[in-house]
Amino acid sequence: MGPLPPARNERATAPRGTAGAPRGSAAADAGLSTEEQALIAAQRHAFDYEAASRAEAEREHEVLQALLMAFLKNEDEITKKWISLI
Repeated sequence: MGPLPPARNERATAPRGTAGAPRGSAAADAGLSTEEQALIAAQRHAFDYEAASRAEAEREHEVLQALLMAFLKNEDEITKKWISLI
């Protein structure tokens, strides 16, 4: 089997642990207490972690699908050649 094709829908992503887009403004956060800001930061971190986990699982799923399709195509070619020998 040859090399696998690149996974579909690949996008350039920010490194893990960095914000993908700016979040709110300092003026909006200024009215919040330190505890509220910490809670919002924790929620943002949990959301980012979950989104990154789902994205990684989807990438792995697509790679496994590509691998399975390559395997099935190879099996199909072997079957065709076997039938032609008969």
